[in-house]
Amino acid sequence: MAVGAGYAHVILTGMVRDSGKPLVGVGVVFARDGKVFLAKREGSHGEDTWASAGGHLEFGESLEECARREAMEELGLTVGELRFLCVSNIIAYDRHYVDIEFLGEIGEQEPYLAEPEGFTEHGWFRLDNLPQPLFLPMAYALDSLRTGRNFYSGA
Repeated sequence: MAVGAGYAHVILTGMVRDSGKPLVGVGVVFARDGKVFLAKREGSHGEDTWASAGGHLEFGESLEECARREAMEELGLTVGELRFLCVSNIIAYDRHYVDIEFLGEIGEQEPYLAEPEGFTEHGWFRLDNLPQPLFLPMAYALDSLRTGRNFYSGA
């Protein structure tokens, strides 16, 4: 297959090509009144696990810009202040990511599934009663929210 044809195949099928290097993922957690907002992932790696907004860092984009963009694209939210939660080395779901998670301020905004093809069920969940299974980066982010730990080696 020619290089151009391979690239077109990747674009048309949505497959991520293994470049031999880790990808950078950025996520943002939303908390309110002792609860966090989570949605069940669909049609992507980690399918049928619970997570929040997040995605790939784009070329030239800051981590904060990525977190805000993903929150708007996926959950229709305008994020104010961002607080760093953690960085993780994630080797799971047949992928390798360096993942950076933030806690995002959204005031009284209510998240909605702006990309319904990417998520199914959703809601606010108490930290002591979370749906399972959690998307691994989200599990680390929520552990960080509870404990203050900010690095997960993946080992």
